[in-house]
Amino acid sequence: MSQYDPTLSVLGIPDHNIKIAFVRHEYRGNGVRRRQYHVIDAELTYRLTRCPLCGFEALHPNGFYTAHVRVLNGVEMPTVIDLHKQRWRCHNCYHTVSAKTPLVQPNHTIAAHMTERIMKLAHERLPVKTIARIIGISASSVQRIIDQNLKLRPARRLPTRLCFDEFRSTHGMMSFICLDADSHRLIALLGDRFNRTIKNFFIAHYSLAERTRVQTVTLDMTIATLKRHKVAVLAAVTSPYSNGPIEGANRLIKSLKRSCFGFKNQLNFFKRIYQITA
Repeated sequence: MSQYDPTLSVLGIPDHNIKIAFVRHEYRGNGVRRRQYHVIDAELTYRLTRCPLCGFEALHPNGFYTAHVRVLNGVEMPTVIDLHKQRWRCHNCYHTVSAKTPLVQPNHTIAAHMTERIMKLAHERLPVKTIARIIGISASSVQRIIDQNLKLRPARRLPTRLCFDEFRSTHGMMSFICLDADSHRLIALLGDRFNRTIKNFFIAHYSLAERTRVQTVTLDMTIATLKRHKVAVLAAVTSPYSNGPIEGANRLIKSLKRSCFGFKNQLNFFKRIYQITA
């Protein structure tokens, strides 16, 4: 093994097929984006003879392809691996194949363990720009990774007890949030709080049988609403359920919004809420 293999261990790189040649500091980029990088020159190669496309043992070495892979910083400056990947060419089907590694997905330049780190930092309610500065990549790359790993999905089944509330999302708009009163897990996020929107959502996503299984709905009430629903208010006095869970979720949402200095894009805001409440 190479004398630089301890570097792979420090950086958390799991592939023993990667051999480091040398390490250097180098300036890259233009203008205001020009900065110094910790550059690791490495080679990825292993024995491969059978073509994965045609199945014939007709692969022959066909040079190397260099990928500039961003990895977690082992030092204060950003770290890049100039990874020279072995290429093979099949003499039967004439296709080319490149060496693969668990360090990074094919045709990607950001290491897989960086994605895990980004999602953990996002869960801690850090702004995208702060995450980008910690990781050493652009804010747009951080947002793209969050978008790829967070998909807004309503709950598959309705629980028997729900909590409803509203919160201020983007551009002063009031949005709707629904939680499971027992598990405190997120059920739904809607862009506005209009009755029509809420009704259409539940009708579109859940059958009548599922909706009729809901036993209680806990929500805030105004004074006028209290007067119109005296029976429900009296029932709430003896019920073990309250709007405490959803108020706790609202506190997390406000903390997220404050720490990220607000959001312009409602979908991005909802994805971050989904991450901390789902």
